[in-house]
Amino acid sequence: MDRIIELGYILTLLISIACITVHAAIRAKNLTSASRMLKWKSTTVFLILVMAFNVCDFLILYINHSVSAGVIAWIYVIENLLEVGLAYAMICMERDYAGAQNPHWLDIIFVIVAMIIFYADSVYTLGPLFKSESTYVISMIILNLIPIILLAFLGFRFWYQGREHREKDGQRMTDVYMLIYNLVCIILCVISTASIVDSRTRHDFIGYDKEIYVAFWFVFNVANFIFIWRSCVVDERDEVQRIQSPEEKLASIMDSFNLSQREREIAELIYQGKNNKEIAAILYLSPNTIKVHASNLYRKLGAANRVQASQVLRGEEITAVSNEEE
Repeated sequence: MDRIIELGYILTLLISIACITVHAAIRAKNLTSASRMLKWKSTTVFLILVMAFNVCDFLILYINHSVSAGVIAWIYVIENLLEVGLAYAMICMERDYAGAQNPHWLDIIFVIVAMIIFYADSVYTLGPLFKSESTYVISMIILNLIPIILLAFLGFRFWYQGREHREKDGQRMTDVYMLIYNLVCIILCVISTASIVDSRTRHDFIGYDKEIYVAFWFVFNVANFIFIWRSCVVDERDEVQRIQSPEEKLASIMDSFNLSQREREIAELIYQGKNNKEIAAILYLSPNTIKVHASNLYRKLGAANRVQASQVLRGEEITAVSNEEE
């Protein structure tokens, strides 16, 4: 069984490396993809964290008998932090999928949780912070439950918003895989927490946790690779339809620049030729507010003014024009 676990970890790591390699090639070469998700920075961060997690598991397995217990303990500390980062990256992917914005409090909560986990784990590694193992176990479970609960709540909320927002784009494959990502990522975080606690204490919350753990990582990475690979294959009929539909083309361009929901609304109205006063009236906002959002939009699009922004949204090359009055 140990040999099977070792083989599973090796294959999981290789597949994880293959995923990030193909994704990096797609982004670097700006290759055509059936899923806009492969062009997002949040996807890059997510895949890097997955690979880092797999590397840590690989190291724990293969250097366990050649290094001190303290080194292995610090790898577990890193894995605990990676679990928090994985949950946050997944939420960011869902945010981009829905074209929404993160709640203002989200970053603060994740930073605080990560700092507390790092402090508690580090002190537990260096010396006795807790009076008993049970106190440490309860603390770690509570702290790790916070990002898991946030992932479950915000992840599925963003997924549902994105599903409603993109039904007209025919992104069914992305929709299905984002749902799979949510489910598997939550399960992985739970198993990871239990596995780390089991490894560092005398408790045994999950029987055969190593087997279950590597099996989930393997399935997750395989599904991930299949999604990335299938996204590289674009149906020519779909591509023609996408070119023929101005609405799909606009949606694709806005997604590629990771525009927020408000920026998307303003971009669509700029695309229609509306000025700031008209946009303010339609969205029930002040002209000054629209001007601020428009400036942020121009910056994201790499445009100097409304004319250039409109050209980017239409998929045209930017021409040098003087700045216009808004």
